[in-house]
Amino acid sequence: MASSRKLPLSESDQLYDRFRQLALARCQSPARVAVAYSGGLDSSVLLHLFARLRAEQAFSLQAFHVHHGLSAHADAWLAHCAQVSAQLDIPFSSVRADLSARSGAGLEADARAARYRAYADLSVDWVALAHHQDDQAETVLYRLARGAGVQGAAGMPVQRALAVDKQIWRPLLGESRASLLCYAQQQGLSWVEDESNARQDFDRNYLRHAVMPALQARFPAAPAAIARAARHFAEAASLLDELAQEDAGEVAPLSLDLARLRPLPPARQRNLLRWFLARHALRLEERQLHLLLDQVLHARDDAMPFLRVAERSVRRYRERLWVAILPPQVQNCVLSAPSDLPPDWCGELRWQRRNDGLAEGCWPGVQVRPRVGGERLKVRRGGPSRPVKDLLQEAGVPPWLRSYWPLLWRDEALLAVAGIAVAADYQVEDGWWPIWLPQGWPSSAGMD
Repeated sequence: MASSRKLPLSESDQLYDRFRQLALARCQSPARVAVAYSGGLDSSVLLHLFARLRAEQAFSLQAFHVHHGLSAHADAWLAHCAQVSAQLDIPFSSVRADLSARSGAGLEADARAARYRAYADLSVDWVALAHHQDDQAETVLYRLARGAGVQGAAGMPVQRALAVDKQIWRPLLGESRASLLCYAQQQGLSWVEDESNARQDFDRNYLRHAVMPALQARFPAAPAAIARAARHFAEAASLLDELAQEDAGEVAPLSLDLARLRPLPPARQRNLLRWFLARHALRLEERQLHLLLDQVLHARDDAMPFLRVAERSVRRYRERLWVAILPPQVQNCVLSAPSDLPPDWCGELRWQRRNDGLAEGCWPGVQVRPRVGGERLKVRRGGPSRPVKDLLQEAGVPPWLRSYWPLLWRDEALLAVAGIAVAADYQVEDGWWPIWLPQGWPSSAGMD
């Protein structure tokens, strides 16, 4: 008589079972998932796990490869990824990363930035990355060695926003590298080996090959323990963020009210400032943070101090702190349609129907020009014309935005100051009102 006792699951099936429990909720139809597939061991395991899950339930799955062009074998890796994806019946696509413009942050950082830019362009809900527990431990050690605070020591999150409509997702963050290798071997997977992974002149590789083995020789459970510590740091960081939001007094401030910053103890001032800057994807070194606080809190009342950070600046204006891009050099352009503003304007021109908007007859041929000074606009019929400079000041437009604020012209007639006013002689009922959204401003904060 056959026994009814279930046979124990293999190690690879146990890994799949853990993955399945985590992934089922996110992979319900019509979810769209892209696996970041380099062809290496980790991403090969992740792709195979998703292929197994797709056999159980319907969701959209694709494999996506970023060709960095840094290795002589890069074309072969691309071909391997395409072949494996075809064998698994998974749609495959790739993009070649442009690393010609170097940021000065190092090759590793530039390649990572290129990958994430490529991920952001995918039409998916989830971009699944194959980072695992050992990667998490290396990340925490790397950040601590560079002086990270609580947020940095929290390591990589399981999930975070990549864009408004998509998320980064790391389903394997709780799994060890050894368990992934075991899965690949038991499932008969093939993968590529990136020779650069052995180079210890890269910081993370040095940690992987020189530091972690020595640490594990003394503390065998070190990777799991460091990953666990990262989760504790993440909880602490979440509490600090809640405190900062309470101190800010606003859910998602476009600018920071200095009246709320000044009375706080120094540690809470720094915490609030870090939180505010992080919302704008800025992280300052400790020296920069102290310098900024000193400038913001102690500069004279009529001053507008600012600190330049990469291609942006942090500025004080009207007792608030702002993060702004550096003013771009924009050129006059002609709009063949209302939405055709070139990208060098660093913003978006939107339109809505209003009873004081522009007449349809203004299109095509409307020109968009930056301010040069001396422009005037008549806002009300029968009223005087007013300096555009005054209109911008009264609307609370910060000075650094005024230099490239879009003015709409037809020949030599000023039709509108985007988001501020339409010339009285061109206003009609149910016309088109221009809304200007400078780069980095949320849509809810547009000048409308």
